[in-house]
Amino acid sequence: MTFKELIRTAIYNEMDDVTSFGEEAETFGGDPRVGEEMKALFGKLADEKRERLKELGKIFKEGTGFRQRAAAPARSLEAALRTHVTRSELTVRVYAGLLKELNKPEFKEAVAAMLLREREETLAGVRRLQAALKGS
Repeated sequence: MTFKELIRTAIYNEMDDVTSFGEEAETFGGDPRVGEEMKALFGKLADEKRERLKELGKIFKEGTGFRQRAAAPARSLEAALRTHVTRSELTVRVYAGLLKELNKPEFKEAVAAMLLREREETLAGVRRLQAALKGS
């Protein structure tokens, strides 16, 4: 991907995540298997993704144009988790690509922190929920 495509993909993924994490936390929060844990994690991740959008806007000196939109949630909790794993894996690849392209140390540091949080919080958290759901 070109640098512009990496930026655009990063911003769009974060926007989609904010919307879908919020919607799905409400939709599947009552699931007796992992509902409470999922609702807490998805709420936390939606807030973090909002902050990341602000950081991305500062780094790339362009507005993200983010407006919370209504979106249809996934048909099932399992489908939602699969989608989030796939999107998170793409986001990790995009941030790794951005890290290679950036020259300014302060921007590299910010993107490296985003990459670390994506791997350790988002991806690991969603995979943990998937494992708990399969175990129940």
